[in-house]
Amino acid sequence: MKLYKKLFTAIVCSSVLTTPLAIADDYPEKPVTMIVAYSPGGGNDTVARLMAKHIEPYLGARMVVENASGAGGQIGFTRLAKADNDGYTLGLLSSPSIFMIEMLRKNVAFTLDDFQAIANIQSDPILLAVNAKSDYQSFEDFSKKVENNAGSINVSGDGPQSNVHLQAAALEDALSLDINFVSYSGSGPSATALLGNEVEAALLTTSSALAFIESGRIRPLAIFSPERHPALKEVPTIEEASGTDVTDIGTAIRGVASPVGVSKERIAHLETAFESLLKDKDFVKATQNLGIELTYQNSEAFEATLKSSRDGTKRYIDLMK
Repeated sequence: MKLYKKLFTAIVCSSVLTTPLAIADDYPEKPVTMIVAYSPGGGNDTVARLMAKHIEPYLGARMVVENASGAGGQIGFTRLAKADNDGYTLGLLSSPSIFMIEMLRKNVAFTLDDFQAIANIQSDPILLAVNAKSDYQSFEDFSKKVENNAGSINVSGDGPQSNVHLQAAALEDALSLDINFVSYSGSGPSATALLGNEVEAALLTTSSALAFIESGRIRPLAIFSPERHPALKEVPTIEEASGTDVTDIGTAIRGVASPVGVSKERIAHLETAFESLLKDKDFVKATQNLGIELTYQNSEAFEATLKSSRDGTKRYIDLMK
């Protein structure tokens, strides 16, 4: 009889101890926040809001996008790094921008070690564009004008110290050009400046520029990519346009991450949700319509990509100093 009492007591105690843990792991029980470190209308914001629209069936909860723009992404990345590691705050890491912030600024409150990679989503190359009413009909027209007016041709882009700014510096270095790079808080404001004739050209992420291209408001001159973009097959690569091999170091690699320390179970759930999302027919069709090139990687592969991108950024970072 005493043995039965001991067994009963052990079972009850075990139930009491394990029940709260089981409830705690019933994830997610509320909406998940996705931090975008840039302003509305840009490439990061576009892909984040598209994911939020389609991911709920796979995530098991709504995803809410919050823009935390400023300081070239530093504010948003810092907020993500310092967020609770409970799986309810995620963010888009944009490489190489995040590494440039770390390498070029003092007292930055994060490093790559502060983030847990979950899934890579997109690869978004930079393109050079002009207002559709501009006299520039080709990259050659633009480069000749820059050569004859060194330092005085205004070109807008994300910045300062962003992936777009790095691409501008790499362009100048490879072709011995001298443009006047004008920083804006995101691709959206940069495109607006181009449309308002505040600048003569703009360096824009492909995803943020496509709608303006399709509406006939801006004209792309070249894309910084080894191959032509599937949504812009008529636009030459920068090598085709210039006859010179120009690095595509500014290509935005966008993937989902969390603060470090989220449980393996929750990371696995998130990884599966984003993998399923990138197989969703409606999501894929929507991304294709917006010129978004999906490049899914799981958490392990994405982590390796981030480390490789960080190494590549180091090789060109002196161009920004």
